[in-house]
Amino acid sequence: MSPLMKSTFFLIATLTSGLLFAAENSADKTPPDTPAEPPAPITISTQHRLKANGTEIAYTATAEEIYLKDSDGKYTASFFTLSYTKDGAVKPEDRPITFVFNGGPGSASIWLHMGLVGPKIIDIPSDASDPGAPPYHLRDNPWTILRATDLVLVDPVGTGFSKALGEKDNEDFWGFDEDADSVAEFIRTYITKHNRWNSPKFILGESYGGIRGSMLVPRLQQELSIGLNGVILISPALNLGTLPFYVEGNDLAFATHLPALAAAAYYHQKLPDSWPDLQSLLAEVEAYAGTTYLAALFQGDALSASEKQKVAEQLHRFTGLDTEYIVRSNLRINAFRFSKELLRDEGKAIGLLDGRYQQDELDDIAEFPVGSPFDAKTGPIYVASFQNYLRNELGVDLTNRYIASNENAGPKWKRPSREVDAFAGYVDITADLAQGTKDNEKLRVFSAAGYDDLVTSYFATRYMLQHSGIDPSKMEIRNYPGGHMMYLYQPSLEKLSADIIAFIKEE
Repeated sequence: MSPLMKSTFFLIATLTSGLLFAAENSADKTPPDTPAEPPAPITISTQHRLKANGTEIAYTATAEEIYLKDSDGKYTASFFTLSYTKDGAVKPEDRPITFVFNGGPGSASIWLHMGLVGPKIIDIPSDASDPGAPPYHLRDNPWTILRATDLVLVDPVGTGFSKALGEKDNEDFWGFDEDADSVAEFIRTYITKHNRWNSPKFILGESYGGIRGSMLVPRLQQELSIGLNGVILISPALNLGTLPFYVEGNDLAFATHLPALAAAAYYHQKLPDSWPDLQSLLAEVEAYAGTTYLAALFQGDALSASEKQKVAEQLHRFTGLDTEYIVRSNLRINAFRFSKELLRDEGKAIGLLDGRYQQDELDDIAEFPVGSPFDAKTGPIYVASFQNYLRNELGVDLTNRYIASNENAGPKWKRPSREVDAFAGYVDITADLAQGTKDNEKLRVFSAAGYDDLVTSYFATRYMLQHSGIDPSKMEIRNYPGGHMMYLYQPSLEKLSADIIAFIKEE
C-alpha cells in the first residue's frame, strides 16, 4: 500500500538509535545479560494562543516520549507523541480527547497533523498545483478540531521518532495485530499518565488508519476496558477486496472504483459528453457500476462480443479512455494504469491518491506512471514545514531522521493472526468495527472520503460501511471534493472540520 497516510513526530534530545548507557563505566555495574535502562523520557511543553471563529483559544503543546513495557516489566517501545490540550480548569469528563494517526502502513501522523487537525497547517495551493521550492510557510488553522477536542498525535513504532526498545526490533511491531496491540497499549498508558480515563474518547485514523482504528475498537473496549465515544475515518481502508491492489479474479474492485475514475476524468475535462455538474455524473456512474457493469463483469467470458462492445462504449463515456483500449483491457480498468492512460496524449500522469494532481512524465509509453505527482508535490512541503515548526516553535531540536513514511514497513507487514494462511483471502476488518457498535451501543462512526481518490475510493468506502452491519443511525458517511487528503482543498478543509466537530459534539 502506498504511503497514503501520515503523521507527526517528536523529540528525544540526546537520544540516538538503540539504548543509551547510564555512564561510561556502566558495564562494570550492569550484568551483561541485563539491558540498560533507557534515559528518562523527555517532556517539552510550550504555551500558545490561536484565534478561531472569533474566539481565542489558549492551549499547551506537549512533545513527549512515552515508553511501553511488557507484562514482565521490560521496555518494548518508545512512542514520541505531540499533544495539544486546551488550557483552563476543566474536569477530564468535560473535555473530549482524540487520538490521531495516519496509515501506510508505515506512515507517521504528520499529514493529518499539519493538514487538518492541528493549530498550524501547511500553506499549500488549494488547486493541486506545484507548491514550488523552499521556503515553505505554515499558517494558523482556525478550522482546527482543537476547538472541540484535545488532540494526541500518534506515530506508531518505526515512524516519526518512535522506535522499538530493549530486545525488540521495529519489525516486531509491523503487522495487523502487533501494530494494533502496541497502539492500544500506548493509548492506555497515555490516558493513565494524563488522568484522561473519564474523558470522552475518539480515535481518528486515515487510510490504513481505518484498519488500525477498527482493530483498536475491540482491544480498547473489550481487552483494556477503555470506552469509546466515536471512530472517525478519513479515506479509510477496511476491506482490501474493494480496493485496487488485488484485482486478479476480483471484479468488485473495478466496480467500486469506477466513480472515482469518472471524477478524475471530469476534473481534467477528458469526458466526451457533458454533465451539468460532478454530482450528476457520479449519480449515473454509481448506478451503472453497481448494476449493469458489475453484472457484465460477472458473466466473464460468457459475455457476448456485442454486449462487451456496448459496455466499453459506456465506460468510454465515463472515463474518456479509448473504447478499443477498454475492450483490450477486458472491460477492467486498472486504477494504476488509468493514472498513466488518462493524460497519456499530453505526456502526463495523474496522482493516485489525488487525481487532481498531474505532472510531466519522462517515459510516455510506460504502462504505469514513473513518478508520483501527489507525493512529489506534497511530501517536501509537509516534512520541511514540520521540521521547522518542531524546532522553532515547539523547542524540540532533534537531529535524528524523522520518518514520515517508512518504505520498509509495508512489505514486511504480517497478516492478522486469526486468519488461516492456506485459505486467507482479502483482509476485511469491518466486523471489528461493527461489533464495537454492538458492544457499546453509544459508539458512533464518521467516515469521510474524497471524490478524486483513486486508491480508497469514496464508492468503495460506502460499499464497505453499508455492508458492515453497522446500524445506519450510528453512522455518518460524507464525501468531499479532493483526493485522499481532501483537506488540502480549502473548501473541503472547512467543511470536513465543521462536520467532525459537529460529530464530536453530538450527544
